[in-house]
Amino acid sequence: MNENFFDIKLMAEAVELAEKHKAHLHEIPEVGMEEYKTTEYIKKVCSNYDLSYIDLGMDTGLVAYLDAGKSECVALRADIDALPTDNGPNHLCGHDAHTSTMLGALHYLCNARDSLKSNVLFIFQPSEEGTKGARNMIAAGLWDKIPAMPKWIFGIHNRPEVAVGDVVVHKGPLMSAKSEFYITLTGRSGHSSTPHVCIDPIVAAAHLITAIQSIKSKNISPAAHAICSINSIKAGEPSIPMPDEAHITGFFRSYDPEVHARMDERVRQIAKYTAEAYECKCDIEIVPAADAIINSDEMYEIGYKAAELAVGKEHVIDSEPCMASEDFSYFGEYVPSFFYWVGSGEPGVYNAPWHDANFRVADGYFEAAVPVLSAPALI
Repeated sequence: MNENFFDIKLMAEAVELAEKHKAHLHEIPEVGMEEYKTTEYIKKVCSNYDLSYIDLGMDTGLVAYLDAGKSECVALRADIDALPTDNGPNHLCGHDAHTSTMLGALHYLCNARDSLKSNVLFIFQPSEEGTKGARNMIAAGLWDKIPAMPKWIFGIHNRPEVAVGDVVVHKGPLMSAKSEFYITLTGRSGHSSTPHVCIDPIVAAAHLITAIQSIKSKNISPAAHAICSINSIKAGEPSIPMPDEAHITGFFRSYDPEVHARMDERVRQIAKYTAEAYECKCDIEIVPAADAIINSDEMYEIGYKAAELAVGKEHVIDSEPCMASEDFSYFGEYVPSFFYWVGSGEPGVYNAPWHDANFRVADGYFEAAVPVLSAPALI
């Protein structure tokens, strides 16, 4: 950390507070659009500072504004939701750490008001896991209700594959666009002893699933990054030898809009014509879930400078992008954006990935995360 850039004592205080916030938030995990306790906690913490609030009319999430008397504004965003699991909601993606990082940065920036180069918009976003929160906030009038449009928006996400202390600053595509598909094949049920008078949607589904696997290998350039996968199939019951319907869900991901459009086209074609080949009816819905996160050349320079001041050049690293998705991308449609990965892995050991039951954020995470998220308002 650059000691000439940050107030070291104040930053240590902010990091310590972030750790305390994380301990509390980890015990109250809530799924998307139901983050009531989490939102109340954020409001309670924010009430200790001189902030104004943007009322979006939403039940969860919060937008706070720090007016430092500057002519420009920088936006910072953190997601606040947890994952649904068989044992109830659980913070298995580290959003509690992201929220705590933002609260730590908020503490630092509110107390370093005279050093700020910009006013600061703090966006505590609900429902990232459901990829609804960013769009819901925008639809609720986020950009119309704030005092001024931000010149930049920054976000962070922990990365278990990266050691604590290191920050990934990547130029270009970082996380993929994602679309989800829902396919229903409708046949005609009946007794297994008379298959000739029935139409079996399970057979059609089996061939459809196999055919969809060919999209990546036969319809997309080998040089392109793309994934097309089946998530689930549900059809029939043991007591019903041949059901009426088979339900298939899946997704496809890419960085390139043309590749994404081609996969959309092929999923629809394969579903339609495979169903026809097996005399089934086909209903298909494809839902965009997130756009790709792409750090522009211009924003890369800004992001690198902020990270270098926050953690030192030796801890600013690059990394291959990944095919996960993040709805932070929707903010980037309106404001120049930059997204960091902040190391959350313990060096020298196996670190469970996002959404794994053994996922954890290693000690020391906030010592890099809080300065990194604070820095854009100071440059």
